[in-house]
Amino acid sequence: MLSDFQIADWVALGFLIVVWHVYGWFADTLPPAGTPVSGSPRNLNMAMHRVRKQWMKRMVGREERVIDVILTGHTVNSIAFFASTSMIVIAGLVGTLGGSGSAFRVLESLSFAQVTTEFVFQLKIVGLIGMFVIAFYKFTWALRQYNFLCALIGAAPAHDAHPTEAEVDRFADHASRMLSLALTSFNGGIRAFYFAVAWLAWFIHPLAFIATTAVMVAVLYKRQTSSRSQAAVMTYLDMLERK
Repeated sequence: MLSDFQIADWVALGFLIVVWHVYGWFADTLPPAGTPVSGSPRNLNMAMHRVRKQWMKRMVGREERVIDVILTGHTVNSIAFFASTSMIVIAGLVGTLGGSGSAFRVLESLSFAQVTTEFVFQLKIVGLIGMFVIAFYKFTWALRQYNFLCALIGAAPAHDAHPTEAEVDRFADHASRMLSLALTSFNGGIRAFYFAVAWLAWFIHPLAFIATTAVMVAVLYKRQTSSRSQAAVMTYLDMLERK
């Protein structure tokens, strides 16, 4: 029963939920539509949103847009791969749930694992399945948003129509927003994979779960704010916006 959960288990679960939502707010919040570009982006995702807007502007100026189609198709294939992987993992975990008795006995034999009940063990597996279900829905929603983006790209102003700067900027704003929203969903699915790894530590001990979750968030935060990738994008963006 739920009473089999210890206080440390509830604290660990609450910690995961809080940091997942807080980090998601930090990493995924885009500025409102039509907001003028000003100040330094607070993270890599916001910087990439500005880069994508430049991409959409450059695309309108190209007569041939083959490279844009190739880049879009490449990301769609990556998202489809992760969506398929999520379903495979879910199927594997459902199989593990069916044979949870033997899996529980293996875990129980580990001297460093927390003593718990088979019911709690099964609930943890169900929770892990839930995380990959979230990832699957994030990936499939990202695919749908890419379909919307393809429609926007197909409706982009033609190069030989000589669109005005205002028209190009308006199109780039909406198309880059759709692209960023699609990639935000994709990032959300990838993030579920990261936190699923932290969830595995819960089978050992709730303190290990908390520690692993904290490490995951620290790694993700560093990548967004002080990684070499972030520095490269920011350097390019600074150069681009000073022109």
